[in-house]
Amino acid sequence: MENIINHILTLDSDEKYMVLNQAIYQGKNYFFVVKVTPDEEEVLNEFKLLQEIEIGDQKAVAPVTDEKVIELLTKYFKPQE
Repeated sequence: MENIINHILTLDSDEKYMVLNQAIYQGKNYFFVVKVTPDEEEVLNEFKLLQEIEIGDQKAVAPVTDEKVIELLTKYFKPQE
């Protein structure tokens, strides 16, 4: 998996998210992201867990909906003290 931490993802809805962290779990790529303003200058207080998916031969992202995966990723992405 390519390291895309600090890169901006633009969703089909034109919303933009900066990748704060990423992980591979059971062969799937996951991203912890924060929403940014359209000009990418400010970070907003809206966080999501996204999963990389393939649609045909293209890659896309979708919200993580599996509660067990959310719980595991939340623990993994939690800042270490």
